[in-house]
Amino acid sequence: MAGEKKRERWTLRLAEGNGLRARWAMRRLFRAGAKGDQSAREVIALVAHRPEHRQYGEAKQALAAWWAETRDPWLRQTVIDTGAIAPEGLPRLLSAALNRQLTSCFTSADTVYAVQLISDSDPHVRASTVHLLGTVDGLLHKELWRVGFEHPELREALLANPELPAEAEYKALWFEYLNTLDPDLHSALRRWPLTDDIKQAIGARWAATRRPELRTLVQETEAVASENPARLLTLALLDRLAENWRTEEATFADALLNDSDQEVKAHATAYCRKADGEMLAALWGVERGSGSPLRALLLQNPAPPPHRKLNSLWATWIKRPSDELWEVLAGWGRPAASGKYEPLSVVAIGTDPILFQQEGYRRALIEALAMREHPISEIAVGKFHALRDQTLVDMVCEAAQSNADLVPFCKEHRLAPKDPVKRVVFFLLTGQPEQHHGMDPDGSLLSLAYASVSQEDRIRVRQAMLAAGELDLVRVIVGDDRRAQIQNMTSGEIRYLAEQLAHRKEWANLWTLVQDLPIGVGIRLMRLFEGWAPRDEDGRRVYELFREADPAEIEAAYKRLDKNWPLALHQATIHFHGRVNDVSFASDAPLLAVAGGKQVAGVIDLSAARLVERYGGFRSSVGRVLHVGRGAVIAAERTSGLRRRCRIVRCAEGDVRTLYETKGGSVTSLALTSDDGAFAAGTRSGRLVTAAPLGGPVTSQPVTAFGLREGDWPRSIAAHRRAGQIAVLGRWLCLTDPSWLWSVLARVDRVIARADFIAAGTLVCAEQSGTIRIVRFNGRQLGQATEMRVDGLGGLATSPESDRLVVADLSGDLHFFKSETFEPDGTYRTDDGERATGITISPSGDFLAMGHDGGRTDLFDLRVSEVPDISLKPMVNLVPRHLGIVDSARKSHEVHPEVRKLLELLHTCLEYRFRFDIEIGDAVALSAGEYDISL
Repeated sequence: MAGEKKRERWTLRLAEGNGLRARWAMRRLFRAGAKGDQSAREVIALVAHRPEHRQYGEAKQALAAWWAETRDPWLRQTVIDTGAIAPEGLPRLLSAALNRQLTSCFTSADTVYAVQLISDSDPHVRASTVHLLGTVDGLLHKELWRVGFEHPELREALLANPELPAEAEYKALWFEYLNTLDPDLHSALRRWPLTDDIKQAIGARWAATRRPELRTLVQETEAVASENPARLLTLALLDRLAENWRTEEATFADALLNDSDQEVKAHATAYCRKADGEMLAALWGVERGSGSPLRALLLQNPAPPPHRKLNSLWATWIKRPSDELWEVLAGWGRPAASGKYEPLSVVAIGTDPILFQQEGYRRALIEALAMREHPISEIAVGKFHALRDQTLVDMVCEAAQSNADLVPFCKEHRLAPKDPVKRVVFFLLTGQPEQHHGMDPDGSLLSLAYASVSQEDRIRVRQAMLAAGELDLVRVIVGDDRRAQIQNMTSGEIRYLAEQLAHRKEWANLWTLVQDLPIGVGIRLMRLFEGWAPRDEDGRRVYELFREADPAEIEAAYKRLDKNWPLALHQATIHFHGRVNDVSFASDAPLLAVAGGKQVAGVIDLSAARLVERYGGFRSSVGRVLHVGRGAVIAAERTSGLRRRCRIVRCAEGDVRTLYETKGGSVTSLALTSDDGAFAAGTRSGRLVTAAPLGGPVTSQPVTAFGLREGDWPRSIAAHRRAGQIAVLGRWLCLTDPSWLWSVLARVDRVIARADFIAAGTLVCAEQSGTIRIVRFNGRQLGQATEMRVDGLGGLATSPESDRLVVADLSGDLHFFKSETFEPDGTYRTDDGERATGITISPSGDFLAMGHDGGRTDLFDLRVSEVPDISLKPMVNLVPRHLGIVDSARKSHEVHPEVRKLLELLHTCLEYRFRFDIEIGDAVALSAGEYDISL
């Protein structure tokens, strides 16, 4: 009763309006209501129903907050009736949920209360929360997923929302499903679109677990894993290999073909049967050979494999034939692309007869004919007869002589070479004696054949003849001209022939054979003679020398020749009385032209060691001399002054004739430009002079005409006689020809002191410092190539006949090099130490002269480098020139006694052989020793 009165008093006060007293009364009401005073709360509820009251809003908020705190049913109904919503925090959300206004009130900041809302005891609150979770979208939706993922009720409500969760939660849900296969979760997830990542995860999980549910899901969603082997498994399940299988993934083919899933296996099998292009090549690259499922499928593919694999398949069939593989290869219709079995594969499937006009395919056809147990042989027989080619028949018969597998084919088909000489050898070597004797009863055809075949075939012929027994082997081996055949006979043939001659006691023929052989071989055969000697005295003398020779000593001499034989031997030393400026060898006789320092020139006969011609009357010192052959010498004057005139003079048969006179200054150099006596000269006044043979017309041009600068002049010149090229050595190097149709220049760092031609367009040039270079003309310009250095350059010359470069150092040692590479070839050392001033090689390359500053000239024989080869040659192949070389070598004091004994015997044999030879004059020998000559 007291409460009602109190409420009435408060109600009356409220009715008083908006005065201060009314406001004070409302505050009292709110404080009382907050403390749980029901009367106060009821009054406040009345206010909450009066929108016009100034405390209307505050009353509603207070009621909502008190309900959230107390869950009083009366307050709950009042909140519903008035639509009251608490001002903040969880009460605000609870009251909003109670009034179905949670969706409009809920913000990102409220997500922390989501679990409490969904778990609230009030069904209205829970229902509003479920509604919110099922309809919310945007960022708020994703934030709610982050809060509620682990809460079952929240997640269940969120799963009903059609909007896709945040990426992390979305993936987590799918991964949860892939692990649990929860059907409810699956139903919820399938309402959302699938991302590529999830599809890849589905494919990978199925490949790992092979769960039927996941297999169905892969097929429904066309899910493809991202990594292999799962990627290819899912593609195969979906039958999408054709457009997606990459070449680098071919290694997984075997796994697919052996997979437990029949659909995967079937799709992979179908694809391998029809693969083409790069993928086909890749699959062939990983197949493991015979017996593998992949290989079996690829062999069913109508497209042929890549070249390397096709080659391998042909090799397999040729080595180990099978009907199955042959059907495949024939179906493809492709021969091997290259390699050993390509020709045989053409024989197997080639259809164009023109192919078998080529040598390689003919050889392959013959090889196939010899493969008697192989199916290709039958194919080859058919093609052989279809060609009807006698040349091919001859080739088959030739091959049958060394290949026994072809002999049955030749006999069966009655094949024989067309040529009678070849036919008789064929019958002999293939074991057809009746045909052989019928064709060649006296062995004459076989003798002709033996002379024309190779050494290998000769061995087979000899073996066959020995087996036959009744054949005249000696006649067959040497024919009617033993001497002509010696150089082609092997050691076995020689030994056999000598023994046969000794057996028949044909001693004269055996002695002739011994003299035709290399001397070492002949000496070893002397033991075959029994009580016989030549009739003539000279012949007996040579015969006895052969019999007395010790084969062991001869062998030791050969070893010394092989190891230590020099490239040159000193023959003679000429001491001139007075200075010698230049020397020049004649090209057609053992003559040496000499330029004297006292206005004189001469010619020395080197074989007699005497002066045979002397020319005087020169106005200046003779600085250069050139022997041009046919008894003619070109002498050129020199002077120390630039104004004094100098001449080029032709000296022949005692006559002196001026060919050219400079306007001032020396003639610096002379060079022979052809083998008929034409020459060129350089002058200090900067002219290049050329002269025709036999004292013919002389022309002169300034060096500026072919590119050298004004004031330059030839320090020296060199010429290549066969090519007609001239090198002019000034401040620049110039290469030209005698007619000056072209020229090319090269700048040089230092003036070239000496130069000579190695070959046409190739020069070897030396600076005074000892640096030596090869300079080549490449068709456009001169360029430097190989380079070397010799300490102290005393001279340089080339020997075109032997392809050697000879360099003298200041001490007089001769160094030999390969011309093109500067590879060292040997050194000849002298002991006197006198300074060398220059070297000259004869045009033939046989002799070398080296001058010294003391007026001495040393002569060397370069031919002796041939002695080791001469001693090994059959003597039947030697000529009088070789006699001169051997004579020169045997006389040298530098030769070892063992070698000298061999050379003495060889010299005696050659003298005896050439005793009636009109060409004995070719055996040139220099007069050995030291001699003095005064010009």
